[in-house]
Amino acid sequence: MMSKSSPDERRQFERLVLSEDAVALDSDGRELGRVSQAGGGGFLIFPATPDAVKKLAVGNRLTITVHEPRTRARNTLDVEVRYQDGKALGVQFVNEQKTR
Repeated sequence: MMSKSSPDERRQFERLVLSEDAVALDSDGRELGRVSQAGGGGFLIFPATPDAVKKLAVGNRLTITVHEPRTRARNTLDVEVRYQDGKALGVQFVNEQKTR
């Protein structure tokens, strides 16, 4: 008998746990919200303000810096907002091609 796989078992990338103080910043350095459940394909953002929710509308592409203040780690990534699930917004990493 075949058993059904849970969505987590079908994931292409393992989820990484980030520190609770990891935040997403927009290209102007303004806080968008707390970052959670990062993986090889993207991560979740819990928006901090109504303005952040507007910037994180499904379909928007942004350059986001994920900052972990305790470790001083900063990584800047191009993402596309793919879905909203309750208070969380799922973003997917994208590769922006620059034209010359």
